[in-house]
Amino acid sequence: MGSVDPNFDPIQEELDQVIAAATRYKERLSAADSYDARYDLMTKAGRLYQTIRGPADMVFSKFEDAANMGAIRALLEAGVFHAIPTGGESISAKEISAKTGVDKEVIVRLMRAVTPMGPFQETREEEYAHTPFSEIYMAPQMMAVYKLMVDEYFTPMLRNHEFLRQQNWQNNFRLRNNPYTFVHNCEGQTMFEHVSKFPDRFTTFNEAMVAQDSGLIAIGLYPFAEELSNLTDDNTTTIVDVGGGRGHILRQIKKSAPELKGKFILQDQASVIADNGTETQPYGIEAMAHDFFQPQPIKGALVYYIRRCLHDWPDEPESKQILENLAAAMDPEKSRVLITEYILPEVGSNMFHAWMDHTMMTFAGRERTEKDWERLLDISGLRLVKVWRAPGIPVGVVEARLK
Repeated sequence: MGSVDPNFDPIQEELDQVIAAATRYKERLSAADSYDARYDLMTKAGRLYQTIRGPADMVFSKFEDAANMGAIRALLEAGVFHAIPTGGESISAKEISAKTGVDKEVIVRLMRAVTPMGPFQETREEEYAHTPFSEIYMAPQMMAVYKLMVDEYFTPMLRNHEFLRQQNWQNNFRLRNNPYTFVHNCEGQTMFEHVSKFPDRFTTFNEAMVAQDSGLIAIGLYPFAEELSNLTDDNTTTIVDVGGGRGHILRQIKKSAPELKGKFILQDQASVIADNGTETQPYGIEAMAHDFFQPQPIKGALVYYIRRCLHDWPDEPESKQILENLAAAMDPEKSRVLITEYILPEVGSNMFHAWMDHTMMTFAGRERTEKDWERLLDISGLRLVKVWRAPGIPVGVVEARLK
């Protein structure tokens, strides 16, 4: 058996790793791979934190995280975030109580869980102040994302073991039978159908989706002008944006590639088009109500573009059906499908990848690796041509054509 070096200091070892990772990150702040360097630094810092606490204490750290997250949710609901002045000015628990109607003792106990590691700062006895890490929660879309995750998805995540045990630990995630329907007692409905019955929750859901979509790189990865401009004229159906929401991405594409000619068509559910369809007219975009589970009515388009939709659905039958409907409309020579989604690595996923996929799992969706995409395309009558990526960016554009 080997001997342990008496001079070995695991904390110093991890600290050296953090310092090296921090140096690499600072060197790459303006480089294309800064995302990878940032996550490497976060990973190394996390390992240092684990080493300092030790294995047993790290188990208890999960309980601390739960207390912190629950307290944040309660403080958001009670209006405490907005009752505390921004800019670092302190306020007492008594004053917060007077502003919100929340019992002072409740405020003190909740704030106890959100000051040791943030996001708030405890300035004096029973006095608190905002920090940049607490003020961010007051941004409407950020607040919506947090409420959505806690209210809709965290309980299914925490009770996923119950659902899996019920399914004999098999991969039996279905749209109307999954951890979400199990926990929310709505078997027979999809998550979307259930949430839509509650106006406040549905509003939060939509605001959160806008927030997530706004942070998604949509047009910088695929060179629309370079790939398509020589293939278009005034009679070309250039892009059909399938499930394109408000049409904001089509507008960005047209602005970034003005040399593209032809028709640009926005498709989404009738209710979405009714709310937003007229906004697209000044931009030369045709809005069309369409359910992508139905046959695609626009034949032979140059591009069928679908963005952040397929991760909501299992491979079979739903994602396969969506793609088969596109394949049936494609021209065998010129048409292509472009799919913008997060592309998981085959090895070395980080926790961002993990929580995204785990969230999808609660209602039978999934994030996919490149191999997963290749398989899904294959069973849908398509072939993978290329995955367009940029260094350090978790999002990619999957390009597919007919087999």
